[in-house]
Amino acid sequence: MAKNMAIYIGAVKITCQTNASISMETAMFNTTCKDSGAWGEQRPGTKSWSASGEANLAFDATYGFSQLFDAWTAGTAVTVVFQTGVTGDKKYSGSAYITSLELTSDGNDTAVTFSFELQGVGPLVEATV
Repeated sequence: MAKNMAIYIGAVKITCQTNASISMETAMFNTTCKDSGAWGEQRPGTKSWSASGEANLAFDATYGFSQLFDAWTAGTAVTVVFQTGVTGDKKYSGSAYITSLELTSDGNDTAVTFSFELQGVGPLVEATV
């Protein structure tokens, strides 16, 4: 279920998440030559991944905005795990740096929220919870 999938930093889930995503991509490089005729030729190159999410702000969170802010300020990599936490399900993990952190207060009668983006460093690994 979507409500179970969340981003963890190490073994601790980021508190009160409302959205979480992980993205993987491959940069393609051009290998077109005169022998290619009228068709371009591309080959897979560097792979990269990133993760992002949104959550409601809670200053008493086990792991929330304040902890992400500390890691962002220090410029330290964090261990990101995208998982349900359910035994037998798949999880995806790797090391990442926080590239974006935003705190938002819209309107009057709504929760204060924050969003974050993480850029992976090195491989993203699939394993079983």
